[in-house]
Amino acid sequence: MRTTRLLAAAAATLLAVGLAGCAASSPDVAGVPAIDSMAGGEFASSSDSMAEQSSGIVDGNRTAEAGETRSIVRSASVALTVQNARDAADDVAALAKRLGGSVSSQSISGDGGTARTGEVAIRVPAERLDEAIADLGKLGDVTADSRSAEDVTEVHVDLTARVAALEASVARLTDLMAGAATTSELIEAESALSGRQQELDGLRAQLESLEGQVEQASIWVSLSEQSPLPGGGPHSFWDALQAGVASIGSFFVGAFVGLGFALPWLALLAIVVAAIFIPLRRRRRRARSAQAPEKPLSTNAAESVAEEHTS
Repeated sequence: MRTTRLLAAAAATLLAVGLAGCAASSPDVAGVPAIDSMAGGEFASSSDSMAEQSSGIVDGNRTAEAGETRSIVRSASVALTVQNARDAADDVAALAKRLGGSVSSQSISGDGGTARTGEVAIRVPAERLDEAIADLGKLGDVTADSRSAEDVTEVHVDLTARVAALEASVARLTDLMAGAATTSELIEAESALSGRQQELDGLRAQLESLEGQVEQASIWVSLSEQSPLPGGGPHSFWDALQAGVASIGSFFVGAFVGLGFALPWLALLAIVVAAIFIPLRRRRRRARSAQAPEKPLSTNAAESVAEEHTS
C-alpha cells in the first residue's frame, strides 16, 4: 500500500512538471502579442483576398441562378439589296448615330461599271436593337436577317467579384506601405502592390469590355446593288457608256499583253518550222534538177553547126 502511494505521488509530480514545460514553450494568447511582419501581413492579405473572391463568386452565382439581373450580349446581321450602296451606307451610319450608337467599320467595293457592294458594322444600345433592325429594313429589300443572344451573367458576376476583392487587397497593401517601419518592409509591400495592381487593371479592362458588349448590340449590315440587267451590269446609259469606253482601253491593253506573252512562243515556232522545211525544200530542188532531161537544140542552132562543119 505504501509502495502504491509512492508511485502515485511520483506520477503526479512528473505530470505537473510536463504541464509546466508545455505552458512555458507555447505562446500565451492573452499575454504574448503576435509578430506582425510585412511578409506575414502580405500573406494574410492574400488569404483574405482569396476568401473574398471565393465568397463573391459564390454569391454572384447565386444571384445569377436567381435570375435577378441577366447580362446578355446581343448581335444581329442584315443583308440588304439597295439602289445605291454608297448612299445606303451613309444612311446606315446616320441611323446608328440617331439611335445613340456608333459606326465600327464601313467599306464600299466596286466601280461605276459594275454593281457595288458594301459592309457596315454598327453598334446601338441593346434595348433599341429591334428598332434598329426595323429601320434598316426601310433602306432596301431585306434578303437575310439573323439575330443571336449570349448569356454572360456568370462571367460578369465573376469578374465583378474579383475586381472588388482585388480593390480591397490593393487598399490594404497601400495602408501597409504607409505604415512600413523599415526599407525592407516598404520594398516587400511595394512589390506585392505592383502585382496586385497589374492584375486589377487587367480585370477592369475585361469587365469594361464585357459591359460594353452588354450595353451595345452589334449589327453587321451587308449592302448589294440590284442591276437592271438579268445577269448584272451597268445601272444606266451613262454607266454603260463609261463601261464601253473603259472596255476599249482594256481590249488594247489585253491585246498588247497577249502579244507580249505570245512573241516568245511565235519565235520558237518559227525556228522549228525553219529547221524542218528549209532542208526539205533543198532536197526537193536537188531532186528536180537531177530528174530534168537535156533540152534538144533548135533548128537554127543545128543549121549553124552544119555550116560550120562544111566550111
